Amino acid sequence: MSERLTRVARLCLATTLVTALLVALVGTVLPGVAPALAQEDPVLLSQGKPALSSSLENNEHLASHAVDGNPNTRWSSAFSDPQWIRIDLGRRSVVHRVEIDWEVSYSTNYRIELSDDGEIWETHWFGAGDGGNDVLDILGEGRYLRMYSDSRVGEAGNSIWEMRVYGDPPPKPSPSPSPKKPDPKPSVTQQAEATPTPTPTPVPSRSGPPGSVLYYVVRATPDDNVEKLNDIAERFLGDRERWPEIAALTEGHRQPDGEYLTDPRTLTPGWVLRMPKDAVGEGLEFGPLPGYEGPSPSPSAAPSLEPTPSPASSGDVAGAADAAFSVPVVPILLVVGGLVLLAVLGLVPLWLVRRRKRHEPFDDSLLRTDTSAAWTVDRALRVLMAACERDGLEIPGTTGVFIEGSSLRLRLTNPASPAPAPWQVSEDGQSWSAPLAKLQSGAASESPTTRFARLVNLGMGETGRVLVDFSVARGVISLDGPTRVRHEVLRRWLGELTGNPWSNDPRVVMVGNGLPRPEQVEHLAGIEQVLPELEVGDGGVLVLSQAPSAAQQDLLAARFAGPEFTWVVIVLGQAPSAKWRFTAGDDGWLRSGFLPDVRFDEQTAVRRGGE
Repeated sequence: MSERLTRVARLCLATTLVTALLVALVGTVLPGVAPALAQEDPVLLSQGKPALSSSLENNEHLASHAVDGNPNTRWSSAFSDPQWIRIDLGRRSVVHRVEIDWEVSYSTNYRIELSDDGEIWETHWFGAGDGGNDVLDILGEGRYLRMYSDSRVGEAGNSIWEMRVYGDPPPKPSPSPSPKKPDPKPSVTQQAEATPTPTPTPVPSRSGPPGSVLYYVVRATPDDNVEKLNDIAERFLGDRERWPEIAALTEGHRQPDGEYLTDPRTLTPGWVLRMPKDAVGEGLEFGPLPGYEGPSPSPSAAPSLEPTPSPASSGDVAGAADAAFSVPVVPILLVVGGLVLLAVLGLVPLWLVRRRKRHEPFDDSLLRTDTSAAWTVDRALRVLMAACERDGLEIPGTTGVFIEGSSLRLRLTNPASPAPAPWQVSEDGQSWSAPLAKLQSGAASESPTTRFARLVNLGMGETGRVLVDFSVARGVISLDGPTRVRHEVLRRWLGELTGNPWSNDPRVVMVGNGLPRPEQVEHLAGIEQVLPELEVGDGGVLVLSQAPSAAQQDLLAARFAGPEFTWVVIVLGQAPSAKWRFTAGDDGWLRSGFLPDVRFDEQTAVRRGGE
């Protein structure tokens, strides 16, 4: 390994020297090229751009106030966790720096994420916050940037005076040729072409009392679902990617039911969406926005989404054209291509070393003696039950099971002491540990282990295998990440919940579209079809394709409040009300923030154990 690192270091040094020589050559031979190749300073990308948030304290502290450039206006969220604010940069951009000016109420633990579609997010910075002014240096690309806060100081919500995103400037438009002078005597054909074509009357007509706007009332679909914002944008604007414009226009308007549009993925029938001026189509209406009287306009109101072109004089265009051809194009392309190639050759070895380090095998000593972790855990649970029965102790509730080298550790729901042999109690009474050898040879109970029916093997952490009891969550469990990856993790979870030795063959119900469809699983279109059937009994597993509505959250919370309710509810995607939140990455890691990061690729861990 040391020889490989030495070779990589030599290659990187040689690459750096060659690159420096080429840059010097470019500056000597083509002095006009070097300044052009210099990287431009990051520019402010976020000011005046559309912004959305998870919630609003009230309609005076909108998300758009965090990007309006006015230090006297701010965004403030509801008084709960988690919360987020998202900025639409308008195009895929390279981001270098994020600055946040917090008000007195700030996030104590948050992350900065980027996304191309506003659905799948990649974390580029995370850490603890202490208020004041945060300057975060990152490097990433995406159209949307989001600050996601897991916790906050005090009782008030997250509050931001200003949030600034800096990155690469937008590409400069190509110079266009000077317009031709019109023929003083147009031909008959030219006269015919110049005759304006009557513009058709838009639907609906733009006639109404002062203060009228274009709006649309959200409806339910024939299959009892709710219309999606991107579908509405495609129908009336011809481009489903323009949905952020609708969301930005609607933000801050109280809906007829008293709520606000905060999460664009969640609409309610009867809600009113304010539409851009160029929207056309059957179903649109023009008039005073129903259900809400908007606040009076302020000087800090967000600017229009329609760009205002800045005309250039013909002299500017000609000057730009002359500058474009003042240097030979081919040599520039050759030099730039050479520099890029050398940079790639220098970075690839480093990437390989980092990749190798990331995938170094963990301590899989357990798997070298028994590749069936499930039966090992089942045996340990039976020994636990037998030992408690022998000593007349109550079997403790178990939050998690950790197989660490040659021992197995139980994380208890509540502290318990003493522990029966061969178990040993930690100082705080929260954990019991025992050597695996004694658990394999100890007396085991013949009673069923179904009391641990919701215990799920998440994968391998750096110290060993990690299992957690989903029934302890007592609330919704969210699983976020790229669609393909979270579907893979979901399949593994369902296999654990239905196929482990301690499983009780639970009923599995999937609700919504876009979910994997394993065999022997019920599939329903809406959650309403299963809510009345959520029986306490042996419970089951409910998988939702999107977060439940506020009313559904209240119903589920009431069910979870009863100790006899043993259903597990998993939401694919983000769910603000989730008790536990997991994020699966393309790198094979599952992260939660309250458990060790684990690799969910079980087969990889087992294969290494047999090496």
